[in-house]
Amino acid sequence: MLKKFIGPGSLISNRSPFIQNTLKLVLGSGIAQLITFLVSPILTRLYTPADLGLFTFFISIVGLFALIATLRYEIAVIFPKEDKDAVNIVSLSMIIALGLSFLLLILVILYRLFLSGQFPLNPVLSQWLYLLPVLVFFLALGNIFQNWLIRKKEYRFLSAGKIINSLGNNLTTLFLGLIGIGTWGLLIGNLTGTFLFILFLGFCIYRSGQFRKNEFDRTSLKPTARKYKDLPTSNTLQSILETFQNYGIIYLAKIFFSSSVVGFYALSLRILQAPLWLLGSSISQVYLKEAAERFNKNENLEELLTKTIKLSGIVALPMLIVLLASGPWLFAFIFGSAWREAGIYAQILAPWMFFDFIRYCIAQSPLVVGRIRSMFYISIIGNMLMIACFCIGGFVFRDVKTGFLLLSVFMSMYAIGVILWIRTIVKPVKKVIE
Repeated sequence: MLKKFIGPGSLISNRSPFIQNTLKLVLGSGIAQLITFLVSPILTRLYTPADLGLFTFFISIVGLFALIATLRYEIAVIFPKEDKDAVNIVSLSMIIALGLSFLLLILVILYRLFLSGQFPLNPVLSQWLYLLPVLVFFLALGNIFQNWLIRKKEYRFLSAGKIINSLGNNLTTLFLGLIGIGTWGLLIGNLTGTFLFILFLGFCIYRSGQFRKNEFDRTSLKPTARKYKDLPTSNTLQSILETFQNYGIIYLAKIFFSSSVVGFYALSLRILQAPLWLLGSSISQVYLKEAAERFNKNENLEELLTKTIKLSGIVALPMLIVLLASGPWLFAFIFGSAWREAGIYAQILAPWMFFDFIRYCIAQSPLVVGRIRSMFYISIIGNMLMIACFCIGGFVFRDVKTGFLLLSVFMSMYAIGVILWIRTIVKPVKKVIE
């Protein structure tokens, strides 16, 4: 199989645009994750599992709101043939994100004034609430900028941005941990990395001169919103369901088990899932752009899909093998004996992460071919499986490892099923998104 990728006549040696663009983003993602990997052994000695658990819980809430901050309109930036239409989508997305962030700020203020006594939160979480609207808006803005640069195929800027994000996040978190600032160091580090990321991408867009204010047409906002109405109505709900498959584990773990369990799981995510997501987003972003272009030309997507599945499988395979063979020992050796439990979680969840990574890389296929509603119903099945597995582990067995084992087995089967379904729908069909 490797010869198909690295041998004579391979995908890489043929230098197809898809492979070249993917490698640009994967290289930046790889460097960003290398920075995270090198800093993590120090961070795990500066922050406790409970610290990391609390931070991960808060960030999962931020991520859920950020996902719907633009009502998913930012995805449509890639699709229009004319830049003036894409500019209107960017403007619409920014307006919606700003409105939602302002609404969140009002809700936070109302909670602190009238409800904090009746529904108290962890003292740190209560303080962090004021930063929730800021982080949500930053993440939404970053998603919008990313999709504009994907539209213009400026993958080098995206690659550099991911490195800057990782440097800003990890170095700030490291410094604040060394001076003993506590759990706040994790949040401030994340905020710093995200701010530098959007600042860099915004500067690149501004300097390129590709985004022109005079192309914005206020009267086109409503027609644009109606044209892509499937994004807020169907894709938003489907994306929330998919996000819950990832963050829902954190919520359920916090219900059934301690904050330390959430912290161990968070580290396994940081080392296992987060790198795969970052690499997967690189592959997925290029795939989405290439698939949209081919679909607009009524070309068959099967070859591109197969190529993406093979590439994503090869990218994720080394991590699967390493974690299955020596996950607990590796975590204990690198991060300290106190974190061995996180290695056990990573070892159990590795098969699911492998198949889910492949699914994630091609997950936008239903959006391209107009099968959003079908994917929404499939995502409901995935959420039901996830909840059932973890509830059985928590209620019946009262053992987190049993819950993770059930989760890994059944969610692996789910991911494989979704991949096979996507293969059946990626055929020449009537164009839905233009």
